[in-house]
Amino acid sequence: MSTPTNGYALITGASQGIGAAIALELARKGFGIVVVARSEQALKAVASEAAKLNGGFAHALAVDLFAADGVDRMLAFLKEKQLPISCLVNNAGQGLWGMFDELGLEEQQRMMHLNMSVPVELTYKLLPQLRAARHGYILNIASMIAHHALGSMAVYSGSKAFVLRWSRSLRIELKSTNVRVTCCSPGSVITGFTERARMQALDDLAKKFGTPPEPVAQAAVAAMLNGKAEVIPGLLNVVTSKLQSWLPTGANEAIASGIYLKRLASRKA
Repeated sequence: MSTPTNGYALITGASQGIGAAIALELARKGFGIVVVARSEQALKAVASEAAKLNGGFAHALAVDLFAADGVDRMLAFLKEKQLPISCLVNNAGQGLWGMFDELGLEEQQRMMHLNMSVPVELTYKLLPQLRAARHGYILNIASMIAHHALGSMAVYSGSKAFVLRWSRSLRIELKSTNVRVTCCSPGSVITGFTERARMQALDDLAKKFGTPPEPVAQAAVAAMLNGKAEVIPGLLNVVTSKLQSWLPTGANEAIASGIYLKRLASRKA
């Protein structure tokens, strides 16, 4: 059975937005593609587009990653199809907007499972394959929110901070191997995230300052292939990050949280 020169990339949360854009960008770079998400119809559309770009090496697997057996189902699929993984993109994630004690505990725990436990388990179980590849890559999608605390998104910002610190720590541990770890921390991206996170009150800001997923994907993949530790896509986001690094931590938290908390209060009114 023929395989793509660069092996296969597994991308979670790839039915739309950043995940779909990354899948297509990797297909352009000669990777075979395995896209995973819950929406089978949308996944098949992404796989079809990817197949046009990489000579037909594209597979779609509909899996609910909130389920306890989600990772094992992915691994079983890879084994059945005999797909050698050289690149893992941990993109699937969820956001919830609201005060910690007003959101449901169970839904926040589900979010923690998807944002943290799933990428850790999947990376752990695929690491032997990544080590066996000529070049192995891990691309984790965090957020600019990972860099500062944010009132009204306490658990989400904490989960993304975990992704960032875990990525950089794992990169250090794998320094002497062929596997490179990159973390992408995008700002606002026009993907429908605000609607899924029940953040419609922030739609105007997201549309005004948001970035389409395609340039984010291009920046993330380029950073990954160049072996960079972290990338913040978009000039505005880079400038914002620099400004935040100059401000005291408390000031950063107060400014960012003030915007979100004010909008949250207006939603409740």
